[in-house]
Amino acid sequence: MNSITNKVEQPQAVVSLKRAAVAATVGNVLEIYDFIAFGIFAIPISRVFFPSASELNAILLTMGTFAAGFLARPIGALVLGRYADRVGRKKALSLTLLLMATGTVIPAICPSYATLGVLAPLIILLGRLLQGFSAGGEIGGVVCMLVENAPPSRRFFYASLQQAAQGAGVLIAGCMGLTLNSIFNEQQILDGAWRIAFAFGLLIGPVGWYVRRSVPETLLFSKTSAPERSKSLPGQLITYRRSLLLGLSVMVFWTVATYISNYFTTYTVRQLHLTAVDSFIGQVCYSLVVIGTCPLIGRLADRIGPFRPMFLGAGLTVIGAYPLFYLLTAYPSLPMLIAAQMLIAVLLACHAACASTVLGNLFPTAFRATGVGFVYALGVSVFGGFTPLIVTALLGKTGDNMVVSYYLAGAALLTCTGLLALRKTGFAHTQPAQ
Repeated sequence: MNSITNKVEQPQAVVSLKRAAVAATVGNVLEIYDFIAFGIFAIPISRVFFPSASELNAILLTMGTFAAGFLARPIGALVLGRYADRVGRKKALSLTLLLMATGTVIPAICPSYATLGVLAPLIILLGRLLQGFSAGGEIGGVVCMLVENAPPSRRFFYASLQQAAQGAGVLIAGCMGLTLNSIFNEQQILDGAWRIAFAFGLLIGPVGWYVRRSVPETLLFSKTSAPERSKSLPGQLITYRRSLLLGLSVMVFWTVATYISNYFTTYTVRQLHLTAVDSFIGQVCYSLVVIGTCPLIGRLADRIGPFRPMFLGAGLTVIGAYPLFYLLTAYPSLPMLIAAQMLIAVLLACHAACASTVLGNLFPTAFRATGVGFVYALGVSVFGGFTPLIVTALLGKTGDNMVVSYYLAGAALLTCTGLLALRKTGFAHTQPAQ
């Protein structure tokens, strides 16, 4: 009788795990889709909401608004992460998705500067802040949902789906940009067709919310006691200050490489003088590689541990960033762009596919959503989110297209240093702290 029961329960457990994985990752798709869409359509957004006598100034104002959303991420990580650690991952993830969908739709419906004047860019800024706040709480809950539900032997594989979901968001955004540019001409896109990309986010939000409401709470969270959940936030931040610092070192390369890859849509047109369609094709190829590679790296890490794949990805970037961008700028073409995007995708996947589990293993269950979310938010805000703004400013100041490679290699070097420090601490290969 027990054997029959076990045979029934095992398929049910697999179905439940798959449903939890879908519930966890759907918000990541919307999050990255929204941010990529904002970068893809930075030029029409700059003309609609940030008119200026200088195109560079208009782009800088747009990128500054884009970056402002990242300032809200650490606050969202603390507030929503704390909520997830006290009342549960399921409720927190449902809330973050609703907030995220609201922030996504604002650019789709906000009137232009010509209609509202200075109020228009302020509304766009509010939407970025709301999106950043919700995204700050999203990642901690996602990592908890994946790591705490997965069996010990497959934690890296399931957590790698978080980065694969980000690749899916890039893919959808790239396909959307490619589709709109195929249907509409440049003037029609400037006149408002770009808003369709943000309206599309409304389709993802309700579906994701329904899926998240239908999954059970994680078992590890259910086992935590009320006293564990109610510990003071300042005390926890002090207690786990070393883990927070080590986690931040993991984030540097992860976020900078991600947002440099996203910045390619602007870099391709403004610096390489290729077409917008070329940039979208490059994004699609990048995202397909991320989606396909991350689960493979996750399975590898379950067998050999995370250090070697992560160090390989970051270390090869230190060595290869300059020659890669040298070839791209010396021989700008669609094949070179695709090759560069795909190579960056592989190197990033080696690192990022393992990073979520490593971050989750640094913190106990009662602080995991807050700890992971706060580290991720700080990394994205300090290193990643301002990457488009910093790179745009450096390109405008120096006129040297290679500054992107210096920035990327420097970020990878910082992460390599952090990985060596993490390895000395034991690294918590497969088991999350209880």
